[in-house]
Amino acid sequence: MSVIKANNLTKRFGDFEALHGLSFSIEEGSITAVVGPNGAGKSTLLKIISGLIKRTSGEIKVLGEDPWKSQKLPRMLSVILDKPYLPQFLTVEEVIKEATSEFDADYSYALSLVEELNLTNFLKSKIKDLSTGTKQKVQIVFSLIKNPKIIVADEPTANLDVASRFEVYNIFLKLREKMHTTILISSHIASELIAISTHILGINNGVLRYVGEISKMIRKDLLEEFYITVDNVQRAVSLLKSYTVEVYGNQLKVRGNLVNIVSELVNNGVRIFYIRNSILDKSVQGEVGWV
Repeated sequence: MSVIKANNLTKRFGDFEALHGLSFSIEEGSITAVVGPNGAGKSTLLKIISGLIKRTSGEIKVLGEDPWKSQKLPRMLSVILDKPYLPQFLTVEEVIKEATSEFDADYSYALSLVEELNLTNFLKSKIKDLSTGTKQKVQIVFSLIKNPKIIVADEPTANLDVASRFEVYNIFLKLREKMHTTILISSHIASELIAISTHILGINNGVLRYVGEISKMIRKDLLEEFYITVDNVQRAVSLLKSYTVEVYGNQLKVRGNLVNIVSELVNNGVRIFYIRNSILDKSVQGEVGWV
């Protein structure tokens, strides 16, 4: 079942047309990677879907509602932006308690999210005293407390290190599995994002270049081959005995599920500096026209 439908969706800012007649649908329970170069129109599209800005023309329906006009949708959809917007003089605990009260949510569930994102030690800290990455984690917890049917996340992991990014990805994967939550997520780190996604929506210069299942774009075995740069190659290789691993200096070529591989390394003290999948990157860039 489609939960988001767009037909000839267009957005102009003055004389500049940021989105040019986009038509697509997003299936319930999917994780859709929204990809494209800087300035492609990704953020504009996600803000229209979220009801933060109004389309110029065309149609957009989210859970059957017009996101710009709907009063029901904010209760069913959560927005996560690249820059956290939180009350600066409240503590993390106060922000979470206000959110659980506002959305009539389970406080114990909120605390489980806090624990999963390693925020327990920050509960008594004021938002203004947190690092940008920690603020982003708090924003993510705040957004998930109401158990939304749809999550729209625009560069939600931009300020996070590799380990923290995968903590967030793991939460998204669990939400999809347990709650059948539909997730749209953009990131400048395409390899990581597409590794956890089921579908891809590619935009370039405001034009929709590709929409569909990732598996129909790229063979599954190629999706699971990654180059990972680490600080301790010997330890990493010993931890990944059950995977196919080749060593190139401080870089590992590994085949397998990226989320599981990263978790194995990070949980055992191996620091990851960089992840890439050159085949994946080239395939996506070719489809989207992203050079």
